[in-house]
This record gives sequence, C-alpha cells and structure tokens, in this order.
Amino acid sequence: MSRGQGDVQHRHAAAPTLTRRSPIATPNPLDGRRRRSLQTRRRIIEAAAALFVQRGFVATTIEAIAEAAGVAVQTVYYVFGTKRNVLAAVLDTSVAGDVEPVPVVDRPWVERIADAPDAASALELLVAEAVAIVARTAPVFEVVRAAAADPEIAVLLADNRRNRRSDQRRLVGMLADAGHLRGDLDADTAADVFYALVNEDVFHLLVGECGWDIARFTTWLTGLLVDQLAAR
Repeated sequence: MSRGQGDVQHRHAAAPTLTRRSPIATPNPLDGRRRRSLQTRRRIIEAAAALFVQRGFVATTIEAIAEAAGVAVQTVYYVFGTKRNVLAAVLDTSVAGDVEPVPVVDRPWVERIADAPDAASALELLVAEAVAIVARTAPVFEVVRAAAADPEIAVLLADNRRNRRSDQRRLVGMLADAGHLRGDLDADTAADVFYALVNEDVFHLLVGECGWDIARFTTWLTGLLVDQLAAR
C-alpha cells in the first residue's frame, strides 16, 4: 500500500522526498479463462436442459444442443465427451442450482441449518432448501427415469439416488449432532424417513397431480417432518 511522502528521511534538506507506489496488480489470465469456460458450460447445460425436458434424452442430439447453446458441436464434445455426460451435468446443476463445483453439503445454507437454535427452525430451513432442490430436479429426473432403459442412464439414476441418500444422511446427522432429533430416533432411521418423503415422486404426486403450489407443499412437509423427527 502507498505510504505517501515523508516515508524516507534524508540528512540534506534539498534532497527530494520519495513516494512509494503500490504495485499494479496483474490480471490473472486463468481467471478470465475459467470465467469463459464456466459461461460456455452454463450455456450448454441450459440449452441441453430445455431440450431434454422438451424432447427427451433419446431424441435430443448433440448437434441440437450445440445449436441451441450457440457453440460448435466440437465444443460440446470437448467439454462433456458424451451425451450421457451432458445429461449428468444437467442433473447435477439442477441439484446444486449452479455450475460451480461445490457439493450440496458444502453450500452456505448448510451452515445456517447447523446454527439454527432449535429443532423446528433447523427442519424448517432444511425442508425449504430440500424442496427447492426437488422442484429444480423434478423435470430432469423424469428425463433420466424415462431413459433408464439405457444401461449408462440406469447407472446415472442409481448414482443420483445413492448420492442423494448420502447427502440427506449427512444433513440429518447434523440435526442429530445438535440434539434436534427425538430421543427415541436414531439418525439412520430419521434419514430414511427424510429420504422417503423428500423426493420427486412425492413432489410430483402433490404438486404435479394434485395441484398443490410449492408453498403449500413446503408447509405440509415441514409440519410432517417436525412431527416425525423433531425433539420436543
């Protein structure tokens, strides 16, 4: 940082004082490159998501994704390799809410749940975030499930379920560690209950088929889970 004039004292009055200047920061070319790379990745994922939901996995081609994203076909292959990987990225992005490589359990909202003062508040925060995830993933999840006759997509579907259950187990484990679960309930059982209720199937039944709005669904789910899981 600049310290201004007078930093260096001299014996002779006629000698000029010196001014130290802060070094000029040099832009890191990797930052710009990473930003452009993320922008390209985001455009491809957004284009693919719209096409997959509209046409299905099988009918959507890499060429159509590239055209919709405004990139070359070779760019899609360079970034993702295969159409299956594009679908996996679309699903991952719908879960996370963005293309940043940050796992769900490391998101800022998880810390807010850990800091909640009581069981009801913690579950209210957790359900709100979980419903937001399910609402984003529901259309893409249907695409994946419809294409699961393809062995590679079947693996993707199984991986998604396994990862979700693992994440939910860690989140419910946080509630257990904070003393927010009922005394007669272990964390594994509580995580099973959460997994059974917080998913696209229940969301589709009540929001898609029964016509509930998301606010009503969230209120119902919060009340149910507080009743089933929360310490009194």
